[in-house]
Amino acid sequence: MNKYSFENYIIQCCKAPEWELRKFLKKVLMRAGFNIQEDNYQCGRGEKYSSVHNMLAIRGNPKVCLVAHTDVCRDHINDEILAEPVIKEIETLDGIKRIIQDKNCDVQVGGDDRLGVAINTWIALNTGFDCGLLFTTDEEVGLVSAEQVRFSDLLNFDLLVQTDRGNHSNQLVSFISGFRICSPKIVETLLSISNEIELPRLEVNGFLTDVLAIKMNKMCKDAINLTCGYHKSYGANSNEFIDIQEAKDTMKYVASIIKFYGLKDIFESKNNEKQTDIYGDEAII
Repeated sequence: MNKYSFENYIIQCCKAPEWELRKFLKKVLMRAGFNIQEDNYQCGRGEKYSSVHNMLAIRGNPKVCLVAHTDVCRDHINDEILAEPVIKEIETLDGIKRIIQDKNCDVQVGGDDRLGVAINTWIALNTGFDCGLLFTTDEEVGLVSAEQVRFSDLLNFDLLVQTDRGNHSNQLVSFISGFRICSPKIVETLLSISNEIELPRLEVNGFLTDVLAIKMNKMCKDAINLTCGYHKSYGANSNEFIDIQEAKDTMKYVASIIKFYGLKDIFESKNNEKQTDIYGDEAII
């Protein structure tokens, strides 16, 4: 397996201790031109986690912020037991499927939500897109750190995209427990994007995830949550696995959303410039 492949990157994100993963993310994102903000959130899981806060990384002037949490259920039970993620091939009704799972299914591989972390940062590190990245922790014990997110820059984004829904495929969550987190107009646009790239999504009502707390605390405009390719994910279930193709498809979709918003911003700016050129000082505001 190519050590620079997306598959290997997922594996590295899944098996790393959370505090080491955070150190790595900060280092590579700063090197890639991101400005980093961290708050004073403390998770209370011991000295090893003292450097794990809510973290916001921004490059350029983005309209979209990608969200993922770095904690995994297995660590809330015993963070001394490390996963050994490997690529396997399994037979399904649709043919052979490539997955990532713990080698002997002894421990949760960490797809929830290290896969989201991998997808979001792979896009950030391998494109020149302006984008934001928000990393939270303690999601698995009740959106605890997300409740304390107070980065004012989040209100500058048109959309927060969380890649943190499992056990289903091709879903876009716009309601959580009946609470709307994204306007119908934006949902319509996002579903249209998924159809255009031939990876159609279905709008659904979902369950608790970080963007719900952020939206309810009025710290963002609109937000969605996306299925991203992890399955059999119930607590720290050791049979949890990552569908590699679904992860790649999600990455393509998320990148398409960022690209759309970037082009939309450029188009609107040019339209505004044209209006000023036409009307000059007599423009009607």
